[in-house]
Amino acid sequence: MIEVRDLVKVFDTRGHVVRAVDHVTTQVAKGEVLVVVGPSGSGKSTFLRCLNGLEQFDEGTVSIDGLSLADPKTDVNAYRREVGMVFQHFNLFPHMTVLENLCLAQKIVRKRSKKAREEKARMLLDKVGIGQKANEFPSRLSGGQQQRVAIARALAMDPKVMLFDEPTSALDPEMVGEVLDVMKTLALEGMTMICVTHEMGFAREVANRVLFFDHGKLLEDSAPEQFFANPRDPRAQAFLRQVL
Repeated sequence: MIEVRDLVKVFDTRGHVVRAVDHVTTQVAKGEVLVVVGPSGSGKSTFLRCLNGLEQFDEGTVSIDGLSLADPKTDVNAYRREVGMVFQHFNLFPHMTVLENLCLAQKIVRKRSKKAREEKARMLLDKVGIGQKANEFPSRLSGGQQQRVAIARALAMDPKVMLFDEPTSALDPEMVGEVLDVMKTLALEGMTMICVTHEMGFAREVANRVLFFDHGKLLEDSAPEQFFANPRDPRAQAFLRQVL
């Protein structure tokens, strides 16, 4: 479903060159759940942003379901339609109700009728456990509820892949579980997912594979049992000693 080959992203800030993603190669099968971990500034979020075209990369290729992002003939908007993205901050439109937030892109991008998009939106709000909030404005919702709206909004576009960029890190601790539960459900239903997260319990329980980044390099790519019990790379070992 996702193929990444020799991906490089360089940031040059006033002559200080940082390889945020440094020759990363991996692939994700349909229905697989990858969890990306690593210290702050290790390139995890940049890697994710390269996958959906939010960040232009310098070398390498990224393709989703056979559509290559590096190919000049590829329509980037068509490519992005297949990729749902959930950010750390919810990015909901404050002047629109929850239902309107879910319907907007369906109307503009998927060209769905009012009836079809509202049915889809209500079904997804029920799925993430906040069907009763359809007519509320985002400011009336808790952080966990807003993040569930953001997930439902991404799902409304019927993406082939879902990318999560630290979706729980801006939440109060007691709200983290409700968002992770929605993500676990998606994983069980066979959604192809890549999640950047600090939630090690989630990684252990849900991931098919764990990717460990440090200084832009992919140092570990292994099953969670292997990663948590016996990581090969010394930097991964040191990281786990700090977080577990």
